[in-house]
Amino acid sequence: MESRKPSWRKLLEQWRQAFSDPGPAPPSPATAGPAEEAAVPSALVVGESLPSWLAAGLGQGCRVEVAPLADALELLQTDHYDLLVLDVESCGRPAPDAVRTLRAYRQAPILLVAPRALRDTVAEALEAGADEFLFRDGPPSGELVRHAVEHAVLRRSFRDLTQTDVDPLTGALSPQAFRRLYEERRARSRLFGERFTVLVAQVLDLSRIQAAYGPEALEAVLQHAAGALRGAVRSTDAVTHLGQGVLAALLNNGDRQRVQSITDRLHEEAERYRPSRYPGLHLRLRIAHATVEAGSDALAEATQSLSAPPGDGSATSAGV
Repeated sequence: MESRKPSWRKLLEQWRQAFSDPGPAPPSPATAGPAEEAAVPSALVVGESLPSWLAAGLGQGCRVEVAPLADALELLQTDHYDLLVLDVESCGRPAPDAVRTLRAYRQAPILLVAPRALRDTVAEALEAGADEFLFRDGPPSGELVRHAVEHAVLRRSFRDLTQTDVDPLTGALSPQAFRRLYEERRARSRLFGERFTVLVAQVLDLSRIQAAYGPEALEAVLQHAAGALRGAVRSTDAVTHLGQGVLAALLNNGDRQRVQSITDRLHEEAERYRPSRYPGLHLRLRIAHATVEAGSDALAEATQSLSAPPGDGSATSAGV
């Protein structure tokens, strides 16, 4: 039974508060009132124990419970948890089966914890529906735990969005959902100084393609370009088709080297695109990017760069 599901932005804010909270652990569900419960994130560790490094990483501001799989399933029938942590070694069942069982009860983010020797099992569990993993050889630092939690929350929220709010042509996020995410990220940039990058890719010659090859060929080109962009970025990066052949991605880590790598991959995909059904059809792209700082409108800046004169350095083009 799902209940009180906060937005991904609110949930991340609660986790960040928990990470930095130096005070005592929050009240248990038995003693906490509704306002207290809603104000702190909660995690259910499915396994035999709570490792000290995991407790420290989640922070004292997080409510944590530990239970073996059978007991965890009973708890999930009545209680709400913002994160499920599955101990791959001690959960009592093969991890992929455990993930599928948990998914039958809840769609909360699932974070896998395992030794590196079980990386093949981890890969299978991710395919079964888990969202993120941590190899505990080491053990992991508090910072690594925090990054893993945030990535699990983002991946689950994006999966939920892509199942319910998608562009029917490309399968990417709808422009409306993408802009909501973008404005939420801009708000965090203004408040907390967070930086992220917007990358846009424009499919060129739309009118010529439609006139020469027809609407089905145009749709195929747009679908291929959207798939290339989705494949070039991370699963936590949101991708959309804004319309008129303009694709966009929100890059959580948009440093210069990564942006260049994505740009190169997209140009390579454009060069390779030679559909046998449409002889002579080539894919041409123009790509630009901008970084959000202090709430600046990077989406508008990057989109405007697409129409800048060639050779001014603000956008790159490729294709034959």
